[in-house]
Amino acid sequence: ATKRWRISVLKRDNYVCQLCKASNDTMIAHHLLSYKDYPELRHEIENGITLCEDCHKKAHKGKTRNNAL
Repeated sequence: ATKRWRISVLKRDNYVCQLCKASNDTMIAHHLLSYKDYPELRHEIENGITLCEDCHKKAHKGKTRNNAL
């Protein structure tokens, strides 16, 4: 189910980072609301956003692992 969620998020966003608009082979499907804290939203497409590696790192910088943007 998680793999299907990831692919669905990436396809919806056309494999483009929704913050910096980069597009490459290492795009990440990021949970907006924590995977850990919101188990009921884990597989909701609306709870995902496509990010590049750099933006994903920035999204987590100074935050706990599962914080939203």
